[in-house]
Amino acid sequence: MLRLLLPPNLAAAAPRDAIAVRVELDLAIPPAPGLVPALAILQRLGVAPQPVSLIQLKRAQLRELVQALLGERVFFRADRPTLPLAWNGIDLPGVSEHLREPAAPTPAPPRPVKPQPREIPAPDLTPLTVDGSEHYLAITLPSRESMVYDAALEFLRAHRFILDPLTRKWWLRDRHKVLNLLATHGALLRDNLHAEFTPNFEKNTARLQAATIAAQISEAVDGYDVTLGLAAGTAPDAQIRSAVATGRGSARPTAPSTSSTPPSSPSLRPRSARSPASSPPPAPAAATASPRPAPPRSPICWRTSPRTSPRRKPGTPAAPR
Repeated sequence: MLRLLLPPNLAAAAPRDAIAVRVELDLAIPPAPGLVPALAILQRLGVAPQPVSLIQLKRAQLRELVQALLGERVFFRADRPTLPLAWNGIDLPGVSEHLREPAAPTPAPPRPVKPQPREIPAPDLTPLTVDGSEHYLAITLPSRESMVYDAALEFLRAHRFILDPLTRKWWLRDRHKVLNLLATHGALLRDNLHAEFTPNFEKNTARLQAATIAAQISEAVDGYDVTLGLAAGTAPDAQIRSAVATGRGSARPTAPSTSSTPPSSPSLRPRSARSPASSPPPAPAAATASPRPAPPRSPICWRTSPRTSPRRKPGTPAAPR
């Protein structure tokens, strides 16, 4: 006779492959033919031929015993050793469901492999190139892939540049137009169109200087005097005024004097010795008052007085008109 007592915690022990089973054998009675395969499995598992043995089985080993003892009432629970477990077809309820191998986890779908972006070498872009002098300009357009190509082409056409089909350069041959263009659109060429000026151009235009705006504010009795002007180096006032009036963008500076003695200024010219008879009569007292100091010399000046009415102290009645 054979009895296999299974632990009450079979559900928890089976996943750990640590199922403690008590094996009871009655060696005085010959085994039934249906028990011989199971006895052979127990012998292979190392169970000694003795009345009581305690072994630890894995799920696969206990499942093999259940299949070998199909229909035999030899399985008991250790907490109910007198009640054999009933069979349900080929399954042993309370035992077979815990001996099945867990279903293999469904493999996660493979992550889509993003194609590595192919590194496209950056095109070798040619910038807008400016060559020439104050008498002419020779401009080469940038590469067609450049972001400023269309704007540069429109700029050249708008300012009447002529394309040379042999050199592929756009030419402007007029000193007046060249100087006006550099004065008006020089910042656009540098900052917006990202033009590169050749060393030859820098050398030929090194003596060109940009005029700056000069301002002076002085307090007056009736408000403030604001004086604005153009500071253009040594360029004569007449040329600056003419350039502003006619829309020209340039003026020639005065050539430096070759004399060792600097030209005298009317305000600094020394008085010549005169005899009392030839001296002019003294000016009236009203004309001897010192005039308001003039602003520093600037080629072109505009003066404005924001306040035209004289100041009054608070509480002083206004003068009758």
